[in-house]
Amino acid sequence: MCKSQKAAIFSFRQSLTKGFTLIELLVVIGIIAILAGLLLPALAKAKAKAGQSSCLNNCKQMGLAVTMYISDYDERIPLCRNWGKAWGGDHALRNDLVWMPQLLEKYIGKNTGAPDIKNRNEIKTPHSVFACPVAIKTNDKNMSSRFRSNDYVTYVWNHIYLNKNRSSYETKRPVSGRKAGDCVNPTLSVLTWEMPYWDYKQMPHKKGIVLTYVDGHAARMSGSPKEHDWWAYHSRDGWEEGTYTCGNSH
Repeated sequence: MCKSQKAAIFSFRQSLTKGFTLIELLVVIGIIAILAGLLLPALAKAKAKAGQSSCLNNCKQMGLAVTMYISDYDERIPLCRNWGKAWGGDHALRNDLVWMPQLLEKYIGKNTGAPDIKNRNEIKTPHSVFACPVAIKTNDKNMSSRFRSNDYVTYVWNHIYLNKNRSSYETKRPVSGRKAGDCVNPTLSVLTWEMPYWDYKQMPHKKGIVLTYVDGHAARMSGSPKEHDWWAYHSRDGWEEGTYTCGNSH
């Protein structure tokens, strides 16, 4: 081996063992920081989209369960006590403590957020179709309390909608127990929506909620609603003649 070859090999070995200079390290760190800055927002967006898709899938399953229930029970919509356990006996249509999850249990499984009768103090980790995976992790203390009082069901049953003037409930024409064929437009008749937040900025899906309809489909309704808006604008659509929405599309 000639001297020039030995020198080249020696120089190559030295380059492998001498390590990085401070400038080289700073350049690499800078590149990593830039890449992280580009990737993290994309990852956050993908995570939010996945949560929304999971919630939408929950609502689709509930919609399918309701259609099966209607088929099994003389074409009638489930007769729930009211909007949910958190509402206690408010405008109750039945005396027993039966809400949406119990009526749909045989079709899509038990609500795992419900307390064990034998051990009511046991802490439950809800992973059921009745709990939106994003909403259930909220940092809003008011909503956490509402979810807990509702057996960690984050969806509201459209028990009774508001009258045309939005001043009171249409108590003589409840959704619960109604003949499915009585609704004017099943594709617009809302059955469930996500429990509304008083502070809409805390809503799990950023300016929008996921709704379930009588025909079994589910869709996201966009907008920046306050709690009252969802009750007033969307719960009456399709059940009665006329247009009652605030113009939001889905």
